[in-house]
Formats: sequence, C-alpha cells, structure tokens
Amino acid sequence: MDVHSKNQMLNQSINKMQTEFILVDHGLCPDWSRLPHRRRRDSIYLILSGEGKITINGQEIYPKKNNMVLLPKNSMVSLYSENETCYNKYWCDFIMHFDGISLFDTIDFPYMIELDDISRPLALFELLDELHLRDDAASALRLNAALLELVSMFLEYDTRGVSHAQKENPFADKIKKYISAHISEHIPIKVLADMIGFNEKYFIEVFKNNFGTTPAKYIKSAKLEYAKHELLYSDCKISSVPAMIGYSTVQRLSADFKSYTGFTPSEFRKKFK
Repeated sequence: MDVHSKNQMLNQSINKMQTEFILVDHGLCPDWSRLPHRRRRDSIYLILSGEGKITINGQEIYPKKNNMVLLPKNSMVSLYSENETCYNKYWCDFIMHFDGISLFDTIDFPYMIELDDISRPLALFELLDELHLRDDAASALRLNAALLELVSMFLEYDTRGVSHAQKENPFADKIKKYISAHISEHIPIKVLADMIGFNEKYFIEVFKNNFGTTPAKYIKSAKLEYAKHELLYSDCKISSVPAMIGYSTVQRLSADFKSYTGFTPSEFRKKFK
C-alpha cells in the first residue's frame, strides 16, 4: 500500500475515533516501582523533575526533566527507581480507540519525546486540570481538544508553540486549596463564602464566573475525582472510600460515582486499574 492510501485510511480511522478521558493529576509518583504489567489505559506523563527507568514492550527509556512519555493501553510496562517517589510530574489517563481498536495499535508513536520548551504542554496539562471538573459542553470540547493536542505532540512537536501561562487567580486558588484540604468533610457553601468575605448569593455568582459551574457541582466533582484517584492508585477497600470524601454510605457514593463516570466504583477499578 502506498503512503497516500495509508494516510487516507488513517485519516478515516481518526475521524471515527472515540476519546474517554479518565483523570489528570500532578505531583510525586505514587507507588512508582512496579513489576511488568499490561496497561489498561493510555497515559501521558510530563516530567518536571526526577530520574528513573520505564520499560515499555521491552524498550528501556530513562525520562528526565522536560520529557513527555506515552504509555499506550495494552503495552507491557515496568517501572523502576531506587526512590519510590522518583518523579514530580503531570499525568493524564485516557483511552483513544475506534471500533474497539486502540489508536496506538494503529499508529507508530515514540514512547518518549524530549522538549526544549515545555511551556505549551504544561499549559495544556494545567488546562486539563482546570476543565475536568466542569460540566458544560464547551469545557468538554476544550478538554478533548487539549488532550488531542498533547497526543499530537508525539507525532510532531511544534517548536513554534508559544506559552500562554495561566494568570494568577487568588480567588480560585484559595477555593481549590480549601476544598482539597477538607475533601473528607461536608463543605457548606456558606463556609466558602465567609472565607472569601462575600455573601452567599454574590459568592455563587463569582464562583460560576471563575469555575464555569456551581459550587455544589464543583465540590461533588472534586470529591469524585479524589475517589477515582484512590481507586486507581491505592489498594484501599472500596468500603473505605466514602469516608475519604465525606460520603455517609457506599450506596450513595456508588450512585453518584456511576452517574459521574458511567461505572460503579468496583467496575471502574476493575476496568482501569
């Protein structure tokens, strides 16, 4: 098959591609050193600092600062470092497929790319981090676009990319920090409003302008995102998760979690862990 025909077939496949966003996070690696295992989801890492080794389908790579790493679904992967929290990084988990076939089983992608300037991918990860808790259609489209741009960098990194660093937002930063620190508690909207010094009605208006959703929906999403993280990156019992995020019962968590992700907590762990 000539190159033109192959590209036509590839373009037709990409036009039918489906994307399932799972989560985005950043910080030190949880449980880094792991024996060979088959990946059940696609992942992209943006390395901010640290050293270690990743073996992907028998190929050893040694990511370092300013590298991006792709771990495709179905690949055999092992992770090693003398330090369990060897990397500080952003990471995103997702699945890209069409007709049940993984995108990365169809296209040859490098497992690692070295970037002279990480400002653009860093901005994209920060955008994913901002958008994934929103529930409006525009944010969902922007999230998928940011994810697709990150993936496309593994085919051809645009060195002309210009950094558009996010502006400081003291209001949003203070709210995020408080919710994160009190994720295991009931968080009344009035408490947040009092902390900022606004009356509740005005606070809700300002919150929606900053976060694109209501405080109640954002808090619920933040709690369920935390639950997703624990289900994937810890060996905790599912029965212990409700208390971690201020839920009174497993049944209530299961109902909200399924509405949010399409899976019960046990189904989510079984499919993606």
